[in-house]
Amino acid sequence: MDGLRYSLRNERPILRRYLILGAFDGVLVSLGILVSSSFAGASDKVITISIVTALVAVAISSAWNSLIVELKERRLEFARLEKQMMKSLRGSIYDYGMRMTVVLSVLAHGVSPFLGLLSLLAFHLTGNTVYSAAISLVELLGLGFAYEGNTSDKIRSGLFIALGGVMTLVISVLLAR
Repeated sequence: MDGLRYSLRNERPILRRYLILGAFDGVLVSLGILVSSSFAGASDKVITISIVTALVAVAISSAWNSLIVELKERRLEFARLEKQMMKSLRGSIYDYGMRMTVVLSVLAHGVSPFLGLLSLLAFHLTGNTVYSAAISLVELLGLGFAYEGNTSDKIRSGLFIALGGVMTLVISVLLAR
């Protein structure tokens, strides 16, 4: 439990970054598939299967990448800390905290792509691709507010993130024609 508290207290920026990165990937994947498939005349079933399987693939990729990167980084960081302290820190709060950070990073990056399901849900509820795409853009704008900083920074981040959605939207429409 102390390791969890340590991780949540000291590693919050890393965990937030993984949440935002994964959610961004998931929303863009859903947006791209939804728009291009709809404009190409795909059935609702094909659109749903395509989005869900793509999100599963993104989630696995994100979790796996986080696991590889964080294990390596945490081991290096832990070794540096032990060298500075000139003693073993195995079994300490630092040890448990770093292990918990790896687990939380994998979970954050692996689960957050499923935020892309909101646009699919909107599509199924309304049958309207334009409305669903708008939901995706609002989601992306909202991700900017997850960053730290003042309101102006958050708005700027949200607009910049949403711009990625607009680019995806335009390219998807062009490819589907």
